[in-house]
Amino acid sequence: MCGSFAAVGFDFDHTLGVDNGLECRALFLLAADLGRPIPPQDQHRRTQLDGLLAAFRGGEFDLDEMLARFADELGVRSVDPDAWRAHCYALVDALVRPVPGATELMAALRRRAIPVAILTNGWSPLQQMKIARALGPHAVDTILVSDQLGVAKPELAAFDALVAAFGAVRDDIWYVGDNARADVGGALAAGLRAIWFDVDGQTYPADLPPPTWSIHALRELEAFIENTVAP
Repeated sequence: MCGSFAAVGFDFDHTLGVDNGLECRALFLLAADLGRPIPPQDQHRRTQLDGLLAAFRGGEFDLDEMLARFADELGVRSVDPDAWRAHCYALVDALVRPVPGATELMAALRRRAIPVAILTNGWSPLQQMKIARALGPHAVDTILVSDQLGVAKPELAAFDALVAAFGAVRDDIWYVGDNARADVGGALAAGLRAIWFDVDGQTYPADLPPPTWSIHALRELEAFIENTVAP
């Protein structure tokens, strides 16, 4: 692996933190509020909701449309977005945890004075709350969330916002993420270097350019930084 570490951008969900299905659990709670409880053992419905949330996070439609589709599935006229948001907020402390090695990696980057930012698909302020819970309230100075940017990864404009935040040469910016298309493909198309965090032993898509580097644990990146980047 070659190239300097002028700055490092990260995805958040499943890269630095996990929320253990927080948004889906909030939908279950919302359904119960509406008198349409979903049995916890209903895996078919859980799969449906996971797909609905994945499409929302991927930018296929906005939050209002996602909740409108959820209301249709429940057979109710509408649902209150603020009620769902409130359930999400209430679950953060109980469900959000750092990915193993995430806090140590952030500390290693701080010791080397390497600028760090998070570029994440999702909505505010939930993403900021999750990041603070997983990594600490002051672990990352710059957090870019797709709903505030008005564009989601892998779109070029999302990565352009990251480049602008760093003010660094694109070829010296590294981006780390677990999603081959949204994170690696998007970063490479934007002229950044890309580290694929292959935490689940997935097959990398044959139609995408290969990542600059692949890791299977965050400690691999921490060790590289500690051993090769001068403090």
